[in-house]
Amino acid sequence: MAKKGSRLREFEKNNRVLDITNTQQERQKKKSTGKKVKTGNPSEQGKKPLNLVKLVGIGVSLVFVMVVAISIKNIYDLKVRESALLDKHQELLKIEETLKLELENVNSDAYIEEQARKELKLIKGNELIFHFSDEPMKKDSKKDD
Repeated sequence: MAKKGSRLREFEKNNRVLDITNTQQERQKKKSTGKKVKTGNPSEQGKKPLNLVKLVGIGVSLVFVMVVAISIKNIYDLKVRESALLDKHQELLKIEETLKLELENVNSDAYIEEQARKELKLIKGNELIFHFSDEPMKKDSKKDD
């Protein structure tokens, strides 16, 4: 008897008469409720690898964005460093110019005499040096004469 029951079910399954309008309405109801019915449709089976491809694509694009952002930061840092070095270069050029002017005057007698008076505090034979302090004198201090 078991065989007859299984044969009957198989026969009914294979020889069903389907009403197209009822079937379309059932599908619309399933779509609206969000229930997914697994079918042997190969388009639905390929969704998992597609999601993996999307994730890999997103990962690659994030790495690319990070590389570009780091490159932009490095370029900005180099531009800042370049401007600082250009300022330093201009300053050194000014110092070089003043040193060249001083070098031209080094061998003149007037320059040698001026430096001897300033730096070494030398005087000529008939001159006197008067040294004045910048601090005001205190009234209570003792005078040394």
